[in-house]
Amino acid sequence: MNNIEIFDNGGKTADRYTLINGDGDVFGFDDHPFHPQGFGQYCGNIDQWTSRKTNHLGKKITIDELSDQAQTFVEERI
Repeated sequence: MNNIEIFDNGGKTADRYTLINGDGDVFGFDDHPFHPQGFGQYCGNIDQWTSRKTNHLGKKITIDELSDQAQTFVEERI
């Protein structure tokens, strides 16, 4: 799907998931990114990071492994 990467840190932080879209834009989000107490935020572009290493973001997953709301969040950003 449009050369994206999605990572899951297993719930270690409020922004459990990280999306890197085809343009290098990075988003952090959880299972309920549109809820007032949820999390869904732009975090910058991967080129702004001091390192392109992603191993600290967790394991790579597919969009199908996300909740419906999280899938919608991803689809709106790619």
